[in-house]
Amino acid sequence: MNVKLFKVGLIVILISSCSNKTVQESLLTIDTLLQNKADTLLTTSMIEHKATSGKAIIMETATGYIKAMVGLERKDTLSPFQPTTDFCTPYSTEQRQVATLLAALETGKISLSDTVDVGEGIYISDSDTIKDHNWHRGGYGKITVEWAIAASSRIGEVLIRERAFDDNKSEYEAAIGQIGYGKPDSVKGLDCILNTDVAASKISPIQLITFYNAIANHGRMVQPQLYKDSVAIINPQIASKANIDSIRQVLERTVAEGLGKRVNTNKAKVAGKGGTIQIGNPNDSTYIIDFCGYFPTDNPRYTILVVLEKQELPASGHIQAAGLFRKIVEQLIQNK
Repeated sequence: MNVKLFKVGLIVILISSCSNKTVQESLLTIDTLLQNKADTLLTTSMIEHKATSGKAIIMETATGYIKAMVGLERKDTLSPFQPTTDFCTPYSTEQRQVATLLAALETGKISLSDTVDVGEGIYISDSDTIKDHNWHRGGYGKITVEWAIAASSRIGEVLIRERAFDDNKSEYEAAIGQIGYGKPDSVKGLDCILNTDVAASKISPIQLITFYNAIANHGRMVQPQLYKDSVAIINPQIASKANIDSIRQVLERTVAEGLGKRVNTNKAKVAGKGGTIQIGNPNDSTYIIDFCGYFPTDNPRYTILVVLEKQELPASGHIQAAGLFRKIVEQLIQNK
């Protein structure tokens, strides 16, 4: 990977919205040393897991300052890595589960201790067949709402949504928007239009990390920033503090007891969640895996998102993506 080429490409994109102005690197929020380390960790992870593309974003929780933002891609596992600066295009992810739970909690019709019956891991909804990751092992059966998210149950998310919003998709999508899932609409320095597709479980990387960062900030959503400027508030409180605390509890449990155990480190307490999505036809499958979270849980300093795309199994956001996430966390702790 030509790090110098990547830096040049990144800086060009970052200053593209400021034509006729000379922007010095000192004005950018990017930490060059951290950017280089994130690049190295992402490259190593992509080689190890035979990924064809990958992204990593590190955000300072309190300010929204983006400290590192790395993107790499290649045509196949033998091709050289090339930098990519597309952090605006929505990608398929299971991370909507967290937003669904928060929106449902806001209706007052759902609590973490409620139970949902996901059966043997196969569920028919609107003619769609939904399968949990453990369907071939008989599924989870009756579980709490909290565990449905900690165990990344796709069926659990559907049942939570149906209980809170019935079949009213427009009400559900409005509720998702109300809590800021899909914000911001733009970021100064990113020469692209941000958008999301809730119905298709798609959201752009920069919007997803913004949502998780709001959870880390106890509900305070701040604008992602690539320039050192005063903190801009998108929404001072995306949901009630009680419901934000519930989501934080779920994300902590996901790492402590659920599928997110792979991000555990003895250096800090971490909260977050992974996801795994298979796209394409069964004979030509592509897997998109990710992990998003923050640390330390009691007073978060950083929010992190990692995304990998690969063509073959094994593929798990709670294993491969979680491993990269943990390495970034340990690097940030080492840099303190």
